[in-house]
Amino acid sequence: MSQRQDYKKIIVIAIAIVVVLAGLFIFSANKPALQQQSQQSSQQASQPVLLKGSGATFPEAQLRKWIQVFTSTNTDIKIEYSAVGSGQGVSDFLNGLTTFGCSDVPLTTEQLNQAKNKYGIVYQVPYLLGGIAVVYNVPELKDKQPLKLTPEVLVDILLGKINYWDDPKIKELNPEVANLLPHKEIYFIHRSDGSGTTAVFTSYLSFVSSEWKTKVGTGKTVQWPLDSMGRGQGAQGNTGVASMVQQTPYSMGYVELAYMKGMGVVALRNNAGKFVLPSPERVSLAVKSLDVDFTSDIYSLDLLSKIFGTTDTDAYPISSPTYMLLKSPDNYDLNTRKALARWLQFIATDGQKPENIAEGYAPIPQNISQKILQLSQLFGK
Repeated sequence: MSQRQDYKKIIVIAIAIVVVLAGLFIFSANKPALQQQSQQSSQQASQPVLLKGSGATFPEAQLRKWIQVFTSTNTDIKIEYSAVGSGQGVSDFLNGLTTFGCSDVPLTTEQLNQAKNKYGIVYQVPYLLGGIAVVYNVPELKDKQPLKLTPEVLVDILLGKINYWDDPKIKELNPEVANLLPHKEIYFIHRSDGSGTTAVFTSYLSFVSSEWKTKVGTGKTVQWPLDSMGRGQGAQGNTGVASMVQQTPYSMGYVELAYMKGMGVVALRNNAGKFVLPSPERVSLAVKSLDVDFTSDIYSLDLLSKIFGTTDTDAYPISSPTYMLLKSPDNYDLNTRKALARWLQFIATDGQKPENIAEGYAPIPQNISQKILQLSQLFGK
């Protein structure tokens, strides 16, 4: 009996040893896979959330600065922005290729309806102010006082009615440098891409001239009259226009304020009859009464006409907000939504501080900052 019990014990122990060895073998065989899964989970947890945007070149310098400041303390978020022009940015947004889009002009009513059909609620957030400078390269005027132009003379130049820099209408406005103005043809450099900057600029020209509105009109791309006369040429982005004006004597063009260095800048007559140079402070004066519902059909409100029509003595007339396009929160996964909430909160608060505003831009009015902050809280829920 005692021998049988000993025999049974030996069998039980042997079975236990086999089970343990088998378990060790299975664990050993699966160890690399388990380690790989653990590493993958760790990598996924440590990878930053990507916010991808594309669109206007108008705010590019400001967005670069904000992204640098924001991601230096929010290391779990990565933001990529492609300055491809407002037209492409809107297209990318409507096609679901980006987290957010950027456009210097609001979506058209048709585009807004298309976006709503796809995303539900759509937010068009005016998050930054800028102005468009009329720049020129006339070697004889280098280091001289700025050239003065009225809206009417500017339109006549771009319609091809005024062809030379020493035209009597230009000389009359600039008696101090009239004898320096050369008898040289005026060349015009414009955007070649679908551009919100162009849309704002041509909106201004249409606002001040019924002839321009009828013959050329407004848009991200237009048929520039000087092109057909052999005195117009396109360039890519604000950077391209600025570079080409700098390289082309006797040319003029239009760029966002951040790109106007190294060129002559036109002092444009505003609605109060004063010739003013563009500056962030004068842009702020033109847009100080801005107020809008982010979910409304902003395009139909024609906010630009209200800005162009301001009668503030020191306001610069070609001023405009630029817009960030966002889908309703339920279109984003939780991590992306939370990251967007922090990005929007930064834009509304620290992003508007003077030290975080890039040269050539102006902060938005306080009431708009508050609305962006409220939107960030909605995304953060």
